[in-house]
Amino acid sequence: MTLDEIRVQIDAVDTQMKPLFLKRMECAGCVAETKRETGGDVFVLERELAIIEKRAGDVAPEVRDEYVMFLRHLMSVSRRYQYGILTEKQDRVLAEALEAAGLSAEKEHSQIEIAFACDAEASDFNLFVNMAKLNQISIISLNLETEEGRQKIRMILKGNLKDQKMRQLLCQIGKEAEGFQIVGM
Repeated sequence: MTLDEIRVQIDAVDTQMKPLFLKRMECAGCVAETKRETGGDVFVLERELAIIEKRAGDVAPEVRDEYVMFLRHLMSVSRRYQYGILTEKQDRVLAEALEAAGLSAEKEHSQIEIAFACDAEASDFNLFVNMAKLNQISIISLNLETEEGRQKIRMILKGNLKDQKMRQLLCQIGKEAEGFQIVGM
């Protein structure tokens, strides 16, 4: 098969994936509305790990890692969408972080410094960095230190807490990472 023929097949697969992705986001929206009513968490690690294990169990070893990463990324994007719908959850996460830091969202600012931690072995750090990109938030500074199996991360993000995408990103990190803090503005 030629490269052009392979690309035609890839285009066909991508075309088939689009309606499935849109249907998945529609379902994610329904999940968000249900969680709004029940107060459930968007991120339930044990459920996601079980889903990944079940779906990746029969995938050939040479592409299993890629498939697992695809699923993890897809689930992260789905959660991002849900956090965007759940604005009251954003308000709560940010209010708690600001209060703990002794800061006010009304303070003029053009950047936000945050800190959080991840388990080094099962780190989702790469997903958080990707979420910044998906939310169109620039990372001005990034410091990562690994100590005793823990990744400690500090980021300075360009933007303002009044921006919806910033709120969505910080809510996701705040709900999914350990020890999330807003350190400064």
